[in-house]
Amino acid sequence: MKRAAEFPIRLAEELILLMLDGRTGYLEMVPGWDFSCVMAGAVIADLALENRIDTDPEALYLVDSSPTGDDLLDPTLKEIAESRETFDTQYWIERNTARSEEIVSVTLDRLVEREILDYESGGFWTLSRSVSRSGHYPISDKKTRQEAKTRVLNVILNDVIPDPKDAILMALMHTCDGFKFLLAQEDYSETLERIELISQLDLVGRSVANAVSQSTVKPKTRRVLRTKPIPKLRIFDILGQRDFRTCNIPKAMYDIFRKYGPVVELPFKMDKSKVVALIGPDTNRWVNKKGRFYLRSKDYIQDLEGAFGASRTLPGMDGAEHYKMRKALQTAYSRATLAQRLPELIHYCRSSLRRWNEGEAFRATETFQTHVSSQISHLMIGVDCSHYADELLEYEHRALLTHVQGALPKFMLSTPRMKRYGKRIRELQEAIQASHTPAQRKGKPLDLADAILELHQNDPQFLPETDLVFPFVASMVASLYLGSGLGFAVYSMVRHPDVYDRVHREADSLFGNGRVPEASDFTRESIDVTHRLCLESARMYPVIPWQLRTVMNQCIVEDFEIPAKTRLLICQTASHYAGDLFKDPLKFDIDRYLPGRAEHLVPGAYAPYGLGTHTCLGSRWVELQMVVNILLIAYHTKLELEPANYKLGINPFPTAAPDKKLKLRVAEIRNPV
Repeated sequence: MKRAAEFPIRLAEELILLMLDGRTGYLEMVPGWDFSCVMAGAVIADLALENRIDTDPEALYLVDSSPTGDDLLDPTLKEIAESRETFDTQYWIERNTARSEEIVSVTLDRLVEREILDYESGGFWTLSRSVSRSGHYPISDKKTRQEAKTRVLNVILNDVIPDPKDAILMALMHTCDGFKFLLAQEDYSETLERIELISQLDLVGRSVANAVSQSTVKPKTRRVLRTKPIPKLRIFDILGQRDFRTCNIPKAMYDIFRKYGPVVELPFKMDKSKVVALIGPDTNRWVNKKGRFYLRSKDYIQDLEGAFGASRTLPGMDGAEHYKMRKALQTAYSRATLAQRLPELIHYCRSSLRRWNEGEAFRATETFQTHVSSQISHLMIGVDCSHYADELLEYEHRALLTHVQGALPKFMLSTPRMKRYGKRIRELQEAIQASHTPAQRKGKPLDLADAILELHQNDPQFLPETDLVFPFVASMVASLYLGSGLGFAVYSMVRHPDVYDRVHREADSLFGNGRVPEASDFTRESIDVTHRLCLESARMYPVIPWQLRTVMNQCIVEDFEIPAKTRLLICQTASHYAGDLFKDPLKFDIDRYLPGRAEHLVPGAYAPYGLGTHTCLGSRWVELQMVVNILLIAYHTKLELEPANYKLGINPFPTAAPDKKLKLRVAEIRNPV
């Protein structure tokens, strides 16, 4: 396959660049018939520019059937060449709409390959730094082209005569109302007459644009989608699942997927709205690719925000606001930031381990959640709240149960004890703000509180003072999740002595003989077994097995039509138990992540950190913190299950965690702290 740089930049690529909002990382488009026609029209126009076809108002003619070598154009060219009849341009545009998603996907990949766009986790794209600085993008090894928006705006605002390709581009852009995104309302109104004039300049552009315009109103070949009825589950269908009774949510949902399919209606409602579950790798891929256009997160979390006096939070935002918040906080949540503070992380971990005594047993979940909360409070918010961390975590736990999952009535957050614990939230905010003055933070590494307070100072309307406490509390909620995840990982390590021994050998090579490792010592090779242990533990025992969303625009998923206002339960981790994706999925097997197998890299297969634009911002931080903790636990102690025949139980609320019966005994202090 030829490299993208071997082809001229195509109209589809320039259309995507015109629709990309550099401030938000979003493509300003709504999937649908209109947009599909425009992307199909771009391919038809490029075939005309390549002298493979010719068009007039009555018909589209094949001029040259030889392939261009471009996988963006050749499938359409092949279909035209093999047709026994002659049709007009409108027909071929409508026929080509079936490829619109493929066209967009290939186009985005090519723009990344050309180093014009950078792809960011969560499904965002931004112009690369070189293009942003120069205003030009590379189109071949030695040639560049002025950035599309600059050229187009120059034509519209400065009466520059466009070249034929730009005239076609502007005709297509105008057909899908793209200039409404590109121009301010006043500028759009004043230049509309010129835009319409330019859109009629070129014969090819006029023919394609007219066909697209007609197609959006009266399609000739548009098929009526026959959607399937969504299967409705009964209470018995849920209770009859053994894995639900043992609280293995991912396994239970995968069994439902096998029996009923990828889209099912559940036998209960949330806020008077029906609840539909999406299950399996294909729906995971749909959420990753299209969720931003159809789903929002605000509804399920707004009551929890209100419990902390907030109205604008990272998990409750969507669209441009969500992207802006992620960009502002991504450095504070990054692996690199934690790596810079590795000595502190090791210190806080060892401070907790120092309290473990040989021969003593402890409750794993409570111990690990407290163990991690101490690290998070110091590293993320710069405040030692260890003396009331348990109260903060219990208040957050109760808030999640009442306001997100509805497992408890809301008055349960207003009991005298909860009111007393709620005061600790205010104490936490006051302590953070008091300790994060410029003088006190001088010379200290950036933490999350610094990033939040800086965002508030720079844009108090975007992040007002009333919303400051929630992100501070969210970091403590993260410690709840991470503590549970550490509990599952340590249990998995203890249950598999061969893995435990291999982790201990990695720990000894890093920490043995009094070594103080640096961040650069934690290479993929040096922590290989420990890293794969964490991956497999997160597959079998994901802390957040599903996500809630609300359908804001009617959508069709796997041929099932889901109406607006439906509550979606996205069971992204059900695919962790798919036998066609993970060999022997009930078996704990860290070798499934070796390069030869890499089962987790199949799109839609592995999703312990969520999907789409709301993928966990701190996932890379979490991976490093988990690895360091497990290595230090293995280096300093040898743990055993108490009792030895204990079988793991899972507490599913508010998020998955080992049940309270999981106890570990310190059989040996291998290396005193």
